[in-house]
Amino acid sequence: MIAFMVLAALAFAAVVVFSVLASVFGLVFHLVFLPFRLVAWALKGLALVLVLPFVALFGVIAFVALGAGMLMFLFPVIPFALIALGAWWLVRRRHHPAASATS
Repeated sequence: MIAFMVLAALAFAAVVVFSVLASVFGLVFHLVFLPFRLVAWALKGLALVLVLPFVALFGVIAFVALGAGMLMFLFPVIPFALIALGAWWLVRRRHHPAASATS
């Protein structure tokens, strides 16, 4: 029974030692490869700056080309929009304030 407890304690110590070694190994690799990651982020940013005008141009072209399709969905909404506009107009009408009662 005692042998199993000693074996479990040794196994736990081995797990702790290997965990610390793995974390140190990972930290060293992160520090070694950090310059390469920074260069990769810079290149991705440069690519974004170069491609962004084309993305905007294609977005405008798609908006113009698909605008008729969007109008198809706009027409059924018009009655509900008019009802909402009428309700807003009724609520926002200027009423003269009621006479205040003084005593």
